[in-house]
Amino acid sequence: MAPVTFLSSRSWLSSLTIWGTSLLLLGLLATEVQSTMPLLGKIALALFCLLLCGLLLWIWFGTFYRITSSTLSYRSGPIHGQIPVQQIKEIRLNTYLWSGLRPALGPKGLVVLYNKWDEIYLSPLDQETFLKTLLQLNPDIIIS
Repeated sequence: MAPVTFLSSRSWLSSLTIWGTSLLLLGLLATEVQSTMPLLGKIALALFCLLLCGLLLWIWFGTFYRITSSTLSYRSGPIHGQIPVQQIKEIRLNTYLWSGLRPALGPKGLVVLYNKWDEIYLSPLDQETFLKTLLQLNPDIIIS
């Protein structure tokens, strides 16, 4: 099976948070660079703002899920990992995980339960195809 990649859905809240914070930081940086702040302070502020904006945009553009013949891989910026498809026990639809690992940008996702106690929240844009692909690889997955 060729790897299939699914983008994460995105909510207005995550859009506002990521883009609003990035624009606010860049605006702050543009204002402070023209001030009488010492050069070392300007460099430190520029480094902080650019690194934080870079992290936020990495999360925005780098949140996706990839299914291969044996694994479900997830990535959200620096957060990444793999789950063996055969270890997936259950997928709960339209559920939100309030604590734990959430490499997702959307509010209406699914919780994947795997191994004995592990769970992860994912929000693929095309949930139907995502589920069909997983069920083709492991028909024992319970959808609830």
